[in-house]
Amino acid sequence: MKSSSRRSLAYRLLYPWLNTFLIALAHILAPRFSVTGTRNVPRRGGVLLCPNHLSDCDPPFLFPSCPRALWFMAKAEIFEISYPIIGKLGPKMTFLGAFPVDPGEPDRDSLRRAQELLQSGETLVVFPEGEVSQGGEMNEVLPGAVLLAQRSGVPIVPVGIWGTQHVIPYGQIIPRPTFQRVHVHFGAPISFDDLKTLPKREAREKARERLEAAIKEAREIAKNGGS
Repeated sequence: MKSSSRRSLAYRLLYPWLNTFLIALAHILAPRFSVTGTRNVPRRGGVLLCPNHLSDCDPPFLFPSCPRALWFMAKAEIFEISYPIIGKLGPKMTFLGAFPVDPGEPDRDSLRRAQELLQSGETLVVFPEGEVSQGGEMNEVLPGAVLLAQRSGVPIVPVGIWGTQHVIPYGQIIPRPTFQRVHVHFGAPISFDDLKTLPKREAREKARERLEAAIKEAREIAKNGGS
């Protein structure tokens, strides 16, 4: 717990510098990078951001897009990827506000960490598809994000991302500059309060479908450049 607190403090101190760097990097890699809908992100209190997942470079473009500091829940296997020069990502990602989760198992430690962050008023990013899309189309949204939001009592903001697949295409790890449009759009927060009277399984499925539809809508807005 103490080491986690130290990492959290270090991350908060480092965040303004990290964000400045990533703003510059985003515009170098994608000069046509743009963002819309930031007014939809609550400025206070815990909030769960749920984007579609087009590329391994989605997180670096989300950082400078959001008006709040971000924490990330990411697949455990990503922490084992080894890049030229910088080596494995694990220690660096943990230090920079990310923590691993095993999507194939009930990872209680990661879920507890996520819930603690949300209940303490932080902004957490979860990619509810669970993996990067191979062909640009959305994969089915998994129910984990909905359950996490309901247990933590926080709103979900659907996020649409488009164009990052040109920076790091599927199956590659080295970014490349692009003049294609890269856009991030934050949709309106969604609520599931009207589903509370339904049986749990039915409520969970309807909430999952609602989240999937909201992310698809945000994704289409991002694809159209925010219009």
